Amino acid sequence: MLIRKRQPYFELKGWLVENGIKQKQLAETLGIPQTSINHKLNGTGPDFTLKESRRLVEIYGIPASLFFTINVPLKEQNNMQIA
Repeated sequence: MLIRKRQPYFELKGWLVENGIKQKQLAETLGIPQTSINHKLNGTGPDFTLKESRRLVEIYGIPASLFFTINVPLKEQNNMQIA
C-alpha cells in the first residue's frame, strides 16, 4: 500500500483527460517510467520538478498554475497579508 506524500493533482488529471493526453505520453516526454508519472499525479511519489513541469507546459500547453496551486485552508486565507 502506497502512502500519500502530498495532495494528488486532481485538476491536472482532469485537464489531461479533457485533452486526451495519456500518462504514457507524459512519461515518454520526460523519459521516465509511466509508474513514476502515476505516483507524481497521485501524490504517492516525488513531486514534479520545475524542469519537468516546464517541459510539460511547453510541449502540451498545460496551464502552469495546475502545478503550483497552493491549498491554503479557508480560515487561514483570512489571516494572510498580500505583500
